[in-house]
Amino acid sequence: MERKTTVLTKGPTVSVILPTHNRPELLAEAIASVQAQTFSDWELIIVDDASNPPAEVPCGDVIRVIRHPASKGGAASKNSGVEHARGEFIAFLDDDDLLATDYLERAVSSLRKHPELGGVFMGVKWFGTRGDAGQTAYDAAMEKVLNFAAGTTTEDDLTIFEPRQLTEALLHSVPMAFQRPVFRKVLFLEIGEYQPDILLWDCDWAIRAATRAQFGLINRGLYLQRADGQGYSSKRDRREEHAHSNRLMKERLLAGTSDPQLQQALRRSLAELWFDKAWQQIQAGSFSEARHSSMTSMNLAPRLSTVKLLVRSLLRIR
Repeated sequence: MERKTTVLTKGPTVSVILPTHNRPELLAEAIASVQAQTFSDWELIIVDDASNPPAEVPCGDVIRVIRHPASKGGAASKNSGVEHARGEFIAFLDDDDLLATDYLERAVSSLRKHPELGGVFMGVKWFGTRGDAGQTAYDAAMEKVLNFAAGTTTEDDLTIFEPRQLTEALLHSVPMAFQRPVFRKVLFLEIGEYQPDILLWDCDWAIRAATRAQFGLINRGLYLQRADGQGYSSKRDRREEHAHSNRLMKERLLAGTSDPQLQQALRRSLAELWFDKAWQQIQAGSFSEARHSSMTSMNLAPRLSTVKLLVRSLLRIR
């Protein structure tokens, strides 16, 4: 019997995952920014999340399309892309954003020089009609996180963090740079998938990643973030949805860790979130709900300010 020979082909160095939904013009710009990369060993996986009509994509040897017959959302689309990725490293690009031409080259170079790192987070530069406001808010958030995380900067302008310190910093805030990772694909199973039921899925994944592996930061504006009011989460006020998502992801983290220091940090963070919710409920005149939120905050991390808030809810004082 003739023996069949299986030829194993080497995959690309980087798989870029690009989810899209009903943005044909912006998608074309995003694709062009990948095609313009100075680093050439990549594949682009476009996950068409039930666009209507289906996204038109220049398919070829390095560009593939996965289509969802029904929309699953951004988190599930990222998971679909990673599932089909053949690259050693994974990068992401939203369909309304762009990559600087040396984005992949810089990320791969840092990961090659520093094999101890599970991945790198990529600095962001904002553009568009609201770009200046976005950049100002981003810069302020980054300054706070970097001061808290206290990383070490190498000679090649890469900041490397200790996992515990970075994790605790991200519990306070997850600026956009930390939502733009390039990481080793082998880590994905350990860190876990993006969670579709958490609105802040990028923030959730970043915090979980920091607990599982050492990461660095390339703090240059290589990921180009569009700010034209086109983001789906900016279409209407979603403050309470974001707050609920923030609480949910930290409750899951708390339930899943046995690290006493991380547990304490998570309890403090959750206590602050429930305190904020209680304060908003008092202002809205929802005193019964405020008492429940205040007690939840107290049980997580007692504070004098929470006791005062609880008394206000009992006395029905706004």
